[in-house]
Amino acid sequence: MKKITLIFSILLLSFNAWSQSYVDSTGADRFASTRALDDFNSLKNNNVEEEEAELENIKGSMYFNTSFEESTVVFNGNPMEEKALLRYNSFKDEIEIGKNSDQKRASNILVKTINVEAQIGDEYFKPFALNPKDKDELTYLVKIYSDEQHKLYLHKMKKFVDEKPAPSGFGGSLPARFDDKFTLYYSSKAEGTPSILKVNKKSVLKLFPNHLSTLKGFISENNLKFKTYQDVIFLFNNFTSLQ
Repeated sequence: MKKITLIFSILLLSFNAWSQSYVDSTGADRFASTRALDDFNSLKNNNVEEEEAELENIKGSMYFNTSFEESTVVFNGNPMEEKALLRYNSFKDEIEIGKNSDQKRASNILVKTINVEAQIGDEYFKPFALNPKDKDELTYLVKIYSDEQHKLYLHKMKKFVDEKPAPSGFGGSLPARFDDKFTLYYSSKAEGTPSILKVNKKSVLKLFPNHLSTLKGFISENNLKFKTYQDVIFLFNNFTSLQ
C-alpha cells in the first residue's frame, strides 16, 4: 500500500506536465514526454491474465460492450489530460486498457484502488469497499444519479453459469453461458458507503418519507411496477426533479 501511495503521489505532482496523446496505426501510444508515459504506466497493474478457457464454447460475453472506448481516468477527483482506451470487464470486475478500439485481448488492467475512477463512454465507474469483512476488496459501481440528498449506483455483472444436463433428462446439455445481473446500490447524504437497494415499491418509498403522497401518485401515474431496475432509475431521474 505504501508503494502504491508513493507512485500516486508522484503521479499527482506531474499532472500539469501532461499533454494530449493519440494512438497511431501500429497501436503505439504517443506521449508528449517520457515522464508522461511513465506516469500513465503507473496506473497499470501489468498483470493481464491469459484466458485459458475456450470462450467460443461459452454462450454470451464477459462484456456488455466489447469495444475499447476513448476514456478519462480520474485520480483523486482530478481528470487526467491523457486519454486512454478502456473497457469494463463485467465478469472479472476490472477496467481493461487497450491500444486500439477493436482489439480482442486487453493490453493491461487499470489499477484498482479507491482513488482511481474512470469515465468510459457515458458511464462513470467508481470503486467502493462494499465488503465489511474485507476493506481491500473493491467493486466498481456505475454512477446513475447524484444530488445533495440521494446517490444511486448500478453494479453491472456477468455471472458465469457452468454447463449442465438438459432439464428434459433425455440427454444433451445446456451450454455454459454468461448471464446478465444488475444490482442497484443507494446512499443518502448521511451514508458514505452505498448499500443494496431492492427493486420494489416498499424499498423506494422508504427513501422519500416526506413525499409519500406525491410519490405514490407519481408511481401510479407512470404505471411503475418495479419489475426491473430501470423503473427505479426512471423514478430517480424524474420524480426527484419534481420535489
